[in-house]
Amino acid sequence: MDYHPTTIQSNERPWSDALAVVLLLLAILLFPITWPISQLWRYYRLKSRGYDVTREGRDAIEYQELCNGKVRRLTIAGEMIMKRPHVIYVPTEAEWQEWMPSWAQGRREEIVEKVKRALGNKKYEFVLS
Repeated sequence: MDYHPTTIQSNERPWSDALAVVLLLLAILLFPITWPISQLWRYYRLKSRGYDVTREGRDAIEYQELCNGKVRRLTIAGEMIMKRPHVIYVPTEAEWQEWMPSWAQGRREEIVEKVKRALGNKKYEFVLS
């Protein structure tokens, strides 16, 4: 009796595994190039405008400001909601004075306006408490 092992192959998409491997290799090889470029772009925005706004984690927004060569940071809470704009919860004036760093005290309107300008209103909804 002859024994011939058989393999089962799917003819649906024989190239999909190879494509996944190629894309993974490209991501691994290009990461050392793209990450420093993105950091340089963030630094350029911070230097040219004097401030920058980025996402921190999944929900929060981080506002960064350049002052006397040092970067000041504050975090504003948010919430990512499926199929809706990302919600940013802006604290009330009293909460702002209590929670935010001393350099941001009394600057709520200015900072919120800069965050709105940087993020836009298309993908973000601002809830003013």
